[in-house]
This record gives sequence, structure tokens and C-alpha cells, in this order.
Amino acid sequence: MGVQTKAATSTVTLGWNPSPSTGVAGYFIYYGTSSGNYSFQVPVYGATNLTLNLTTGQTYYFAATAFDSNFNQSAFTPEISVTAGSVVATTGGVLSALKGLPAGQFGFSFGGSSGTQYIVQASTDLIHWMALQTNTGTFNFTDSAAAQFPRRFYRTVYTSN
Repeated sequence: MGVQTKAATSTVTLGWNPSPSTGVAGYFIYYGTSSGNYSFQVPVYGATNLTLNLTTGQTYYFAATAFDSNFNQSAFTPEISVTAGSVVATTGGVLSALKGLPAGQFGFSFGGSSGTQYIVQASTDLIHWMALQTNTGTFNFTDSAAAQFPRRFYRTVYTSN
């Protein structure tokens, strides 16, 4: 008889602005473990957020579509990625999406530890990262240039106490 192990899971909450289009009945959230290849599809009705339990340490890629009552779907949103468990660190960080931003902007709120410094970085390829902003403790970040990129990934990196 073998020993079964279960991978640790982390809770990831996604949030988005509602579609300005009329007739939107809901959203499909697509995600998977490789860029552009979505193994899972979750319908969301009457909400602009979704919480998932995902394998800690695994990177997931997300995109969404809006759909109408006949399940006609919009084009995909730009893809984002999240490494499950990476936003809650020993430094006490908690990440959540900002709502109500103008079209073309992306933002999040980061609940970091008081006196701890974090750098917000962005990448279009997950290889080359550019520092966008340095913050201490809890902060809000908004990228007003997000719409200029077909996809853009973000991370918050702990730098010091």
C-alpha cells in the first residue's frame, strides 16, 4: 500500500471591472498552467470576482471572456499570471485586485508588513522584469499603461525591512 500525499493549496482571488457592454450575463474565467493553454473554464454569474484553491508554488495563467444570455462570448482579455501562494509571504503580504478603474488600467492593493519595502515589477514575457514602483507596507498600485500591452504580468517583490 502506497502513501498518498496531497499538494498544499493556496487561495487565489481574482477581481475585474464589469464589462461596459450591455447584455452581459456573466464571465468565463479560463486558466491553466501554461501560457495560452487553459485547461479549466469557470462560469461566473452576477459577480466580478472569483476565489480558487490552487496548488501552492504552481504558476497559473488566466484570461476571461464576457458572455450574453445565449453564451456568445467576447474576445479574451489580456492574460495575467499568478504563482499560487507567492503573494502571501512570511512578510505578511496579501494581494487583491482594485475595482472601478477606468478601462485599460489594471491595479491591485497589497497589504504588506509595516516598514517592509516591496517593488512592483512588470513583464510581458515572464523573463525580463521592469521595476515600476517601490513601496513600503500596505499600498495601492495602478498601471495606467496596461492597455498598451497585449499581455502584462505583475509581481510584488520583497526587498527589505
